[in-house]
Amino acid sequence: MKRRPIISDDSIMNKRIKPVNESHRSKPRTTFEDLPNEMFYEIFDYLDAGHLFKSFSYLNTRLQNILRNSSLLLKVNTSSMSKSDLQKYKRDIILPYKHRITSLTTSNPFTVDIIFFPVRLASQFTRLKAIILDNIKSKYLCNILKHLASLHNLSSLVLIPIDHYRNTIEIYQCIFRLPVLKYCKISLKTDYYTDSLPIATNVTSPIEHLVIQHHFNLKDLNALLSYVPHLRHLKFHSFNGSYSNKQEIFSCSSSNLTHLSINLNSVSFDQFEFMTKTLFHQLDSIHISVDADRTYLDAKRWENLILSFMPRLRVFNFQHIDVIKNITVDIQSIHEPLLKQFESSFWSQRKWFFHYQFYSAAYQKEVIFYSINPFRRKKYTISRQLTECVPPRHQKTNMDAVDHVEIQGEKAIMKCVNYFRNATKLTLSQCFGESNFWLRINLKPILPVKRLTTLVLNCDVFRLDQLIELLRLAPHVHTLTINLSSIKDSNPISFQHNEAFQFVAKTNKITNVTIQEKSTLENSQLYIALCPRMQHLAIESYFGCAAPIIQYILRENKTNIQQLCSIRIETMRRSISKALQTVIESEKKFDYYSMKLIDYNLYLWW
Repeated sequence: MKRRPIISDDSIMNKRIKPVNESHRSKPRTTFEDLPNEMFYEIFDYLDAGHLFKSFSYLNTRLQNILRNSSLLLKVNTSSMSKSDLQKYKRDIILPYKHRITSLTTSNPFTVDIIFFPVRLASQFTRLKAIILDNIKSKYLCNILKHLASLHNLSSLVLIPIDHYRNTIEIYQCIFRLPVLKYCKISLKTDYYTDSLPIATNVTSPIEHLVIQHHFNLKDLNALLSYVPHLRHLKFHSFNGSYSNKQEIFSCSSSNLTHLSINLNSVSFDQFEFMTKTLFHQLDSIHISVDADRTYLDAKRWENLILSFMPRLRVFNFQHIDVIKNITVDIQSIHEPLLKQFESSFWSQRKWFFHYQFYSAAYQKEVIFYSINPFRRKKYTISRQLTECVPPRHQKTNMDAVDHVEIQGEKAIMKCVNYFRNATKLTLSQCFGESNFWLRINLKPILPVKRLTTLVLNCDVFRLDQLIELLRLAPHVHTLTINLSSIKDSNPISFQHNEAFQFVAKTNKITNVTIQEKSTLENSQLYIALCPRMQHLAIESYFGCAAPIIQYILRENKTNIQQLCSIRIETMRRSISKALQTVIESEKKFDYYSMKLIDYNLYLWW
């Protein structure tokens, strides 16, 4: 047996008489001010320029010098600013440091009037690498893009105009003239059929990653490719074919294109097959979504197409949605044989697996056939009428990519066996008017309620006490969208004095509120009282309620909702915009408010 060491009394005594200042010597501390400059640069890279100067410029001389150092590059985001704050921001930061700004984001239809006034100012952001112009009026676009063309660092561009614009060709050609652009995402409000894009002659673009979020026509694809010979990633959110049998001619090369994501509308498999044989030989990854056309469910045809014309294909993500009007049809008898076709060795060797699910509604059935590995869906719908058909060896589906969960009625929760650990957006639809049981017991096993940041209520019936309880359970929600046919409570105004209502009103972090229902003055008062920290409000009102609602909001803005700085009133008639202007001016609060009527939406900003 191993003997324990003998400890003498002397050694014990020595430990006892050890000086206190040696045994409890304090470790050196590092304070925030002791960090090296390189660490400050790394920290500041995550912050907006306005937050940087507001938080650090008055702490000490060293930090002031770092902020004013020309090697510190700045990011500017003006999306949530009031008019007075933006004017000050432009004066104190944008103008003095415009040569150091690398990123610029705006999502307010008024801000372009201030930031790019005069418009030649756009050409002075010499280090600008990325710009996001969201909710911008189309009439400004081409003029701004022409001035941005002089910038030799601008590599990323996002354009999301707020209104309809017919001359899309002009915008595209302005984009293609940007000299070093690598990434572009564009979402125009256009008609299905516009003038065709001409073939490029003396203009080509360095774009490598292009995302088109509006309708794009098959007849313009050849011309588009003529402008972007370096394109590697291409994504269409709505790619429209033609009903004629005429075959399009593709003369332009796409030899660098390796990633394609395409949502097909009225594009026959014959047309898609011809595109593939001509253009997509180099594809490494393809994501396809198609509706209704069942010819896309021919597994053998896909095998031949991939083997012959897409030999490098590594990722094949596929989704087919079909609506069947005949509710007596046996879905499984139709789709089980299809599923078996997609289980041959060709598919299994590549680890491309599929299953299908269908919803049974009162008058139709919706069938979704899709790939599950490496399929990563962002949104998942939980429905009581949902039936899932998964091959036994593929029962486990990866839900980690899901960030948006929709639950169609409280009874649907009982069927869900998945947990969506990364979900941050929750949509509740159909009926949730029976009890709070689903909130307390069944919702938490489905998703992390405390991590939710966006909540959408799109229900036939919803109880007011349920809304309060849900917001109490989800304290980090900052965006709330309400579209309720009815909110169940005998007296919603008196409910505001309820202890739970008062607690949620004092603690929630909601800054963006959208009320999509036809709102009465009483309902508007309820939601305004619930969200006193709102900064932006979008509301749809009954014809006769718009003026009283605006008047109430402006009065509350003086006391209870002081952070509110913008309002959008949907489906507004031009005839009452002047009446609202009179109401606003009668309040004598705004000396410098701005108002615009864009596509029957009235925008106010101050």
